[in-house]
Amino acid sequence: MKTPTIIVRLIGLYLLANSIITLIQIGRMATMQQTMQGGPNPTLTQNPMLDDMRIYAWIGIIVGLVAIAIAGPLTRLLTFDSEQPNKNPSLRDQLL
Repeated sequence: MKTPTIIVRLIGLYLLANSIITLIQIGRMATMQQTMQGGPNPTLTQNPMLDDMRIYAWIGIIVGLVAIAIAGPLTRLLTFDSEQPNKNPSLRDQLL
């Protein structure tokens, strides 16, 4: 595995872990606020900032999974290396 592929896969793992932790923190915050107010809080579920954070977290999970799953082709796309690797390179290609 080449270095750019490893970097893309590590970025995918970071996005996945960070997004999961964000969703857990949002859930804990909702639970803590409900216990502090003595019951379910309808204003917490209607908070647009928390809704945005949930959307960004889910997008991060999806992007992280995609980056982990297809790291090789994604690396070629991101590094503008559109040529497929030659399976049987000639001696001239190997020396150059």
